[in-house]
Amino acid sequence: MTDDASAAGPGFLRAGAVVGALVLGVWLLAGRPETGEDKFVTRLGRVEVTARLLKRPDVFPDHGAYLYTYVLEYEVLEVHRQDPEGEHALEPGDRVFVGHYKPRLPRGEIRDANCGAEPLGGKLTRFVAGEAHRMALDYPLANLAPSGAILDYCYPPDGKRFFAAWTNPADR
Repeated sequence: MTDDASAAGPGFLRAGAVVGALVLGVWLLAGRPETGEDKFVTRLGRVEVTARLLKRPDVFPDHGAYLYTYVLEYEVLEVHRQDPEGEHALEPGDRVFVGHYKPRLPRGEIRDANCGAEPLGGKLTRFVAGEAHRMALDYPLANLAPSGAILDYCYPPDGKRFFAAWTNPADR
């Protein structure tokens, strides 16, 4: 014979504890900030920063088969690796101009014959003004843009310009 209480299922207290543990687990997982750190962003380029994208065009130009690097303006939030040569020292609050190859594509899909042997890409899927990106940067931009074509509408023209070797989203 079975007890009527056990036939009804787990008690209210036990069910509440299980639901509470599930809610806490989801909250802890969702609350973990994405730093953007991975094995590529920490080793590519000569400079590594987390920076906030200040603005972007409503639509990146579509030039058909024309491959280009588009320059976007960022504000540096944190410097993870300074330029080892000291040529481009950065501080939080600095404005930098970063060239992204094939900006219409998610960073993980930008490989082509122009990219060379080094990895180029990242986990970022789209550029949204106001969001933070952790980036491995290199310079000079003019020598590193894979197609050689750079669309640069950012001013001042003498600002610090880099090429993005790797770009990941970051929570900030």
